[in-house]
Amino acid sequence: MKIFRLTTNAFKGLGKNKMRSFLMMVGIIIGIATLIVILSVTQGANKKIMARINNFGPNAIMVHSGGGKMRGPSSVSEANLTQQDLHDISSIDGVKIVTPFQVKLNMPIKYQSQFTSATVMGVMPDWADAWKRGASKGNFVGTEDVELLKKVCVIGQTVKKELFADINPIGAKLLIGKVKFKVQGILQKRGASPGGSDFDNLIIIPFSTASRRLMNQPKYIAMMRVIVDDPSHLKVISRQIGQVLRHNHHLASQEEDDFRLTSSTQIIKMIKGVSNTLHIFLLLISGLSLIIGGIVIMNIMLISVSERKKEIGLRKAVGARSKEILLQFVLESLVVTLSGGILGFIVGILGVKIMELLTNTPAVVSWEAFVLAFGFSFIVGIVFGVQPARKAARLDPVEALR
Repeated sequence: MKIFRLTTNAFKGLGKNKMRSFLMMVGIIIGIATLIVILSVTQGANKKIMARINNFGPNAIMVHSGGGKMRGPSSVSEANLTQQDLHDISSIDGVKIVTPFQVKLNMPIKYQSQFTSATVMGVMPDWADAWKRGASKGNFVGTEDVELLKKVCVIGQTVKKELFADINPIGAKLLIGKVKFKVQGILQKRGASPGGSDFDNLIIIPFSTASRRLMNQPKYIAMMRVIVDDPSHLKVISRQIGQVLRHNHHLASQEEDDFRLTSSTQIIKMIKGVSNTLHIFLLLISGLSLIIGGIVIMNIMLISVSERKKEIGLRKAVGARSKEILLQFVLESLVVTLSGGILGFIVGILGVKIMELLTNTPAVVSWEAFVLAFGFSFIVGIVFGVQPARKAARLDPVEALR
């Protein structure tokens, strides 16, 4: 009952100067709103990243030609993987599928008067099993297509949209570079790759046709996709693949790799490292805003204590104890910060929705964000409300009344 009475007094005390109370809330509102936006956008980005990782495959290893750090797919211009590499990798225990493919980025594509550019891949029939992605309409690349070096292709959804719009493309002939290909299928939609590129802006052709008729690379392979039986063995099998390739490529111990291996665990580690660094930086900014808001509250409440000396003196003169005065002013601080936290949460949600509409940035508002907003508001209210409350509680009633 006493707490209820003190809380009522706290509201009355703040209500005497509504503008001042609102100004005390502003810092908290901004800090909490920033916190909500940061957490929501980060969780949305993580959800999007995990969707891209699923596109890559949790049990897959990509073998790229060329050394260096993680980057995009290796093109035929840097191809250095061999059929012996392919054979030896497929012999490793735990390896389920090894499929080679040739890659050329941004190849010019033409259909009648329509032009676009796309990534062209020369693949084997088991590419569909390795990526769990076949043709949604028509036929995928078959064994006969590879054996006979057929000039047929399977186009991605983006290519279909750019060149054919609402027309059925199956049976149509288009130019890839200067070579004419017949469309025999449409790829299943996949979305973005882990690197963020459009995985539907793709054209699939037979591996042999790509190597000999289009990309002029009959000797080497640009990339391979390895599927393992158990995702928990990715690290061990990656190390074995590296050993096989170093041996086959006759690399001395001091020489750097002339290939790159990429797995879902590496991508997750890299992306989460960058995401966590940015997340911490933004949280520090949000925390700084809350601290500044708390300092503003403390200073204004110290001024309020000086202005309310007579009120405090009268309350003490009629029997109010110091701890009751202390509790009232702490409650006033909590009312300000918790009200600011609630308003900040609402403003933050509105900010998230506006950001989604304007930038198409994914965001997820969770209950954890509300708990953090409430928790931070409570902590700021206690920490920065104690000093003004102690000053009020220590006032001598005689001096206050004088």
